[in-house]
This record gives sequence, C-alpha cells and structure tokens, in this order.
Amino acid sequence: MSILWFALLGVGVLIGLFTALTVVVTGLGVYNANDVTFWVLPMAGYLFFALTAAGLTLLSSLPSVFGMKQYYPMAKRASLLAGATLLVGVMCKALDLGPITTLFNTVHLVISPNLSSPIWWMAILYGFYFTFVAVKFYFIHNNKWHSMGGKTFAVLALLLMFMAYTALSIVFGIADARPGFFGHFTAIYFAVTALTSGMAVLVLASHAHFAFSGGMPGEQVPVYDNLSKLFAVLIGAALFVFILRAVIGFTSLQGAFDGFRYIAATGIYRIEMWVGLIIPFIMMIIPVVRRSRLGLILASSFVLVGMFFGRLVMLLGAQIQPMGNLAETRPAFVTYFPSMYEFGIILLALSLSLLIYSIGVKYLRLDATPE
Repeated sequence: MSILWFALLGVGVLIGLFTALTVVVTGLGVYNANDVTFWVLPMAGYLFFALTAAGLTLLSSLPSVFGMKQYYPMAKRASLLAGATLLVGVMCKALDLGPITTLFNTVHLVISPNLSSPIWWMAILYGFYFTFVAVKFYFIHNNKWHSMGGKTFAVLALLLMFMAYTALSIVFGIADARPGFFGHFTAIYFAVTALTSGMAVLVLASHAHFAFSGGMPGEQVPVYDNLSKLFAVLIGAALFVFILRAVIGFTSLQGAFDGFRYIAATGIYRIEMWVGLIIPFIMMIIPVVRRSRLGLILASSFVLVGMFFGRLVMLLGAQIQPMGNLAETRPAFVTYFPSMYEFGIILLALSLSLLIYSIGVKYLRLDATPE
C-alpha cells in the first residue's frame, strides 16, 4: 500500500466528513429529497453496504461455523470487510436522518421500544450485529478461531446478521402502500444480491491485493478458484432474480408498478442490468476469463457498480410516482438527481471502508489461518 493510495483515501474521507458535518448541522435540505422521493442516494448507500456486509458475514462463517476448512485463507479478510462495510452502511443510514437533533432522538428510540415496529428491531439488531462482528474479528486476529469465545461470537455474528437482514426485509416487504418495493419478494431479492455483492467485494479485494503484492500463494489457488466458480453461480442467481422481478413489474396490472416501469426505461436500470449482471455473467462463464486476475477484478467491479445502481432503482421505482393526495398536485412522475452532498456521503462511505481495509492489509495479516 503506497503513501499516495493512503493520501487519496485521506482526501476522500476529509471531503466526505465536510459533507457529513454540513448535513448534521444544516439538515436534509442539502439533499434533493422531497415529500415524494424521501429515500434517496444515502439510503441506497445504506442498503448497498449493509447488504454487502451480510454477504461477507456469511462467507467469513464458512470455515468457522459450517466447517468448510478449505476456506480459512479468505475468512479473516472477509470478516474485516464485513465490519468495514457494515460500519459505513450504518453511517449512511444515520446521515439519512439529517440534523443532529434527529440523531439524538435515536437515544429515545432505544429507551422507549416499540416491539411491533420492524424499524425499531432493525436499529437494535444492527447495533448488536456490528458489536459481534467486531469481537469475532478480534478473536480471529488473535488466532483464537477455535476458542470458546471465537466460536461463540462467530455464531452470534451470523445469527445477528440473519436477524438484522430479516428486519430490513420486513421494513420494505410490509410496506403495503408501496407495492413497488415488491412486497415479500424483497426478502429473496435482498438475500441473493447480498451474497452476490459480498462475494464481489471479496473477489475484488483479494485479487487486487494479490496483484500488488507479488501474486497469490500457491496453496491458496484452489480456494480462490472455487470462489470464482461460486461467484459465477451467484451472478447467475442474481440475474435470475432480476429477470423474475422484471416479469412481475412489467406484467402486473397494478398502477403502483408504473413507477418501476418508468425507472426501467432509464439509464440506471440499464446499468444494473448490463454492467452489473449480464456482462459479468458472460465474463465469468468463459473459463479463460474466470481464471484471469484481470478478468475477475473487472467482473467483480462491474457487479458492484451494478448492485449499487440496483439499490437506487429499487428505492426510486417505488417512490417517484406520487400517491394519495400528492398525486393530485404533482406530475405523474417526479424527477430526481442527487445533490453534491449526497455524492459526498457515498464518497465518505467508500473512502472510509477502503481505508479500513487498506490498514488491515498493511498491518493485520489478512491471509492468516488457524495454527
């Protein structure tokens, strides 16, 4: 890791912190949100990073929880990436709330629980989830994979991931007033795409590291060869879910899906489809590309770009069509383009997650396995 790389990440973090401070001090007026499109780019960032963390948590659990010992060489790297993406995902959600007064109100949320609220459960579960992921990494880093604490927190991190993911799916799945979120189908969409984006991050981070560190150790070649094959399968599964969602959206007779059909005619939908799914799937089913480090880096990068746009497609498809009384005074579909402050929040999340991972690569021996 060069000084220039850390300097670039530092600049990204500083610009992002300025943006975040502006949001906290002045409020959500710096976003291009309104009473129709109230969940915008920072919320898409939250979904992208939090769901990616879920996929990485599952992948990091393969050797320690499910006994797939051949995957130990990637487990520590996946565990750190899970913590980094989860941290910035929760940060994106916090900055989606706006001013500091609203953030302080979350304390009241914790001490006055509404047990029937999925959002309350989501907030509480993500707090425990991040704690368990961090403690799990502590045990891994100290080579206590098989200690009682290491095993316990590996299981707890996985369990809390499933619980937090379920709460997040329910938040969108039970929004009957917004059929454009695709109801209970949302849970399937989240599950498949979370695992796919988690695998994409792991493949990209691993092969980018090996490209700059002199190559992959020979004993790890079979591990990452298996991961690349699994990655191809996951992209195919994500493409299937994408097609199924499109079939539902285009054939539904409900007028509430007009927003989805409108978004499907835009560039962000095409990026999700072509850049995030079709092109990398074609790349990964070609053996020579799948065995190429450059091919894997490009394919995983394409998937992540497409997945991020997919989170925005999901949010806007259910929001850009005014509903209820708003439909009487607004056009059929509202327009939306992120403000520079919204881009700044995403820059902060990306820079901070990359900085955490880069520090881990430099100082924490992420290829370590149990002795």
